[in-house]
Amino acid sequence: MRIWRVLCNWWKWIYYLCRRSPKKAKIQPTFGSTFIQYWYCQNWDFDRWLEEYQMLQKIGIKEVILQNIADTKSQYAVYPTKMEGYTCNSIDMVETALSAADSIGMYVRIGLGYSKDWWSNDIYEHAWLEDEAEVNKQIVIEIVKMYGGHKALKGWYIPYEFHPLTALSIVQQADLNRFFKEIANTIKANSAQDIMVAPYYKAQLTWNITLASWAYSVHHILYDTGIDILALQDSIGAGFNSLNHLDEIYAYTRKATDEIGMTLFAVTETFEVNETEYLPAQQHRISEQLARESAYVRGFVAFSINHYQNPQEAAQATGYKDYYNYYQEHRP
Repeated sequence: MRIWRVLCNWWKWIYYLCRRSPKKAKIQPTFGSTFIQYWYCQNWDFDRWLEEYQMLQKIGIKEVILQNIADTKSQYAVYPTKMEGYTCNSIDMVETALSAADSIGMYVRIGLGYSKDWWSNDIYEHAWLEDEAEVNKQIVIEIVKMYGGHKALKGWYIPYEFHPLTALSIVQQADLNRFFKEIANTIKANSAQDIMVAPYYKAQLTWNITLASWAYSVHHILYDTGIDILALQDSIGAGFNSLNHLDEIYAYTRKATDEIGMTLFAVTETFEVNETEYLPAQQHRISEQLARESAYVRGFVAFSINHYQNPQEAAQATGYKDYYNYYQEHRP
């Protein structure tokens, strides 16, 4: 009788756990967003943006991420900023992109300022990080004031990509945490839209920086910053990782994002590097990336349909058609 009672209690406990753990909705392995870089689109007019949005809507993409709207090193912006010392694009790219998106039911995520000095030792200088945070806070306030009325303004992107070697020490991780938190706090104080960042991991560094260390870094850099989405670059196109690395990389990153209450997305690279040339990737490889990542993420961002599978570019039309056919098979 004791054994029977133990078995009954055990089954009750299993039943309780199952009831407590709702099944996760299946994530369709298709893109919902795509990055676009301003060098490609800064001079488009309203109609050209409409063409681009219509092309994306046919394959289920509802959001465009403007990777950045200002170069804080050269002090150049693609909107009419009033920041001292800045020059501006002749066309207000932000207004044009948002107005066209309003008219067709698309969303735009605004990437802030970016400096290539991020990749140098300047990142370890407190003064540089503080200055860069301050510039981005000014950009946020300007964008909200100038474009906050657009229904297409979906969210924000902080375009500073960290990786395992970015901040090895606790002090450096704390500095980056403060950097991201300052920018995110300004966004949250002025906007209800969510915030995304897009770091990456290099499998070649596993011998020195384990995935457990990576998860620890993600936790300490992003904890309590107010950032909502970590969109992890899979780095397949760049050649930093292979398809066989993806499960572990996304599993460890998912552990970190779950611990700090962030949502994990995948930035799925749709290109490949041939020596120094960037070329469109084959659809069979992209399909495999999406399939593997779908077990861990809540959404997919392409880098980038606009640049590598764009039917407006003759050499990319086949890639667009291939993804279109894939999307018809896998659409929600």
